[in-house]
Amino acid sequence: MQTILLGLALFLYALGIALTIPSLTRWRPALPPAALGALGLGLAAHAAALGVVASAIHRLPVFDVRSALSFFSFLATAAFFFVYLRYRIPALGVFMLPLVFVLTLISALRPERDFNNPAFRGGWLLVHIASIFLGYTAFLLTFVAALMYLIQERELKSKKPRAFYYRLPSLEVCDNLYSHSLIFGLPFLTLGILTGFVWASRKWTGPWQLDPKILASLVTWLIYLVLFSTRLSGTWRGRRSAYVAVFAFAAIMVTFLGVSVLSGPHGYLPQFGSSP
Repeated sequence: MQTILLGLALFLYALGIALTIPSLTRWRPALPPAALGALGLGLAAHAAALGVVASAIHRLPVFDVRSALSFFSFLATAAFFFVYLRYRIPALGVFMLPLVFVLTLISALRPERDFNNPAFRGGWLLVHIASIFLGYTAFLLTFVAALMYLIQERELKSKKPRAFYYRLPSLEVCDNLYSHSLIFGLPFLTLGILTGFVWASRKWTGPWQLDPKILASLVTWLIYLVLFSTRLSGTWRGRRSAYVAVFAFAAIMVTFLGVSVLSGPHGYLPQFGSSP
């Protein structure tokens, strides 16, 4: 059932993306209702797919890289709807929806593994996983806002803006989305790391503090802490902070996927089990 629902979500996401194209090639102030409807149904099917697994294992359906990507793409789609309804940015779909489609496709194609591992139970782990992914989702929005800001600024400075310039929000809107998502994401990432420390100290043996995933997560957290502090103080704004946000999200992806291969208890390799 989960595979069928995930395949349906994938189809609806693809249909939604296809239906958004006319709003970008021919300027429209809003996405077509059909596109939003397809994406909304896709999100519902995706939620149902996650719910099937969650009801079977009685916890969040995150147990390997496939399920982690699926959960992240679901949250990213939900965030897309929230931000679109708040800011009405049709171009937002160009930056977020292809990533959602690719992540959902990967999660749908990868075979399932045994996800009923008792090691991945407990309240601390529940808070850890949920907080980390909420932080990642918020920072995806920070990344998208930074990209739109950089493109918009470049077009303004060129004095001969191309057609895509008129599809983008103003620098002020980009900056507003950037600030709000950054402020939202950092507390969740902090909470996720702290609860992860508590859970690891109770469940892991040996020098778990030197696990590559933990070290990479701390480095990523420090990057966002610096970004937040300089943003709050007004030291870094505009293009500089946008470039740092792009770099910081790249660090998240390396931490999320790349470093996991090197990690023991955090790894996604079959012999180790997995966690986000």
